[in-house]
Amino acid sequence: MPDSDLSDTFRRYGLLIPVLAGLCLLVSPQLSVADDLTPKNETSDKTDIIVTPQQDGGVHIDEMRQSKCAVIIDDFDEYPSASNWDIHRMNRPENFQIESDVVRDGGHALAITVFGDDELDSEGNLKNELWEARQTRCNFGDEVWYSFSFKIAGTVWPAGSTRWVIGQWKEDSGGSPFLAQRFDNGVFHITVQHNDIRKLVVQAEGSYQQDFKGFSRELQQMLSLDRQGFRNRNDASRTSDEFLGSGLSIPELKKAIETQDTSKFPFLADPQTYSDYPGIQIELSDDPVLPDPTTGWVDMRYRVKGSRVGQGIIEIWANNRFIARVTGYIGNDEFAGKTQYFKFGHYRDYDRDDLQSTVYLDRFRRGPHRSDVD
Repeated sequence: MPDSDLSDTFRRYGLLIPVLAGLCLLVSPQLSVADDLTPKNETSDKTDIIVTPQQDGGVHIDEMRQSKCAVIIDDFDEYPSASNWDIHRMNRPENFQIESDVVRDGGHALAITVFGDDELDSEGNLKNELWEARQTRCNFGDEVWYSFSFKIAGTVWPAGSTRWVIGQWKEDSGGSPFLAQRFDNGVFHITVQHNDIRKLVVQAEGSYQQDFKGFSRELQQMLSLDRQGFRNRNDASRTSDEFLGSGLSIPELKKAIETQDTSKFPFLADPQTYSDYPGIQIELSDDPVLPDPTTGWVDMRYRVKGSRVGQGIIEIWANNRFIARVTGYIGNDEFAGKTQYFKFGHYRDYDRDDLQSTVYLDRFRRGPHRSDVD
């Protein structure tokens, strides 16, 4: 009968039942702990420990929550925020000011000024730049869109081969920027780079095309002086006519860009770094001349995707006009980390103590999609 079978079972295994129950109680917490150790799909908030060198030789340490490649929108209605920008590199407040008179839209812009008597860095450069904050940096190789408006005012001399970078995209390395806005000798132009090979992509009509018949050799030599003497004897020996070219037609410009004929672009500093390297291809629009930022605001838009294996693409618009597309090897093979960063302002050679130049920045946008920056 069923009842007798059940009684027989208890007689046979009655002593085992409490033992099995105890084992279940012991195993159950262990399973719970193991479940807690199982990786979850959800990611917890992470923080970066950020160490920023200071001008006095010390360091500033921040602990910041990561927000990798998040959308950034900044109209500079107030001083740059540490959530978007590395404010500890802005260690000279007189060089970074919120401007209310010279603006692109709205009520304010950021004015970044360089003075000829500013303290030089360890490499002898004048450097006042706004850097993307470390915790917001995008990975090199990701597609990222940028847009911003800028203009330049102040003293600019069209001689002396003065290297002047006013915006740059760099990898985590000490190498040259893989994409740069440059202003050598007062001419706005854009370059790309792979390792030590640089290519000129496009240029604006700059002040080098003006008529400087009275520009004397002696004055040019004075402009080439630095605090230790002549910076470059070859630069000091050039005549003004070498800097003040007659301009190129669009077909001539395209041919000179294709062959990287630096003799057609006498404003370039470091002409020996330019090459017609076939690993970087440049496609120019029918109207590829950049606007001149010394005559008004310039609205820039960039699509940026670096690549060390030949899959890079950079697209450039100015004042809502398509300018150029670059494809191929874009970036440096030697790097220290996986991210890239953008910085804007002045990075230039010393020129004269009476130099004073301001670059204005407004309507900055960054994001993974074009819709984030339009």
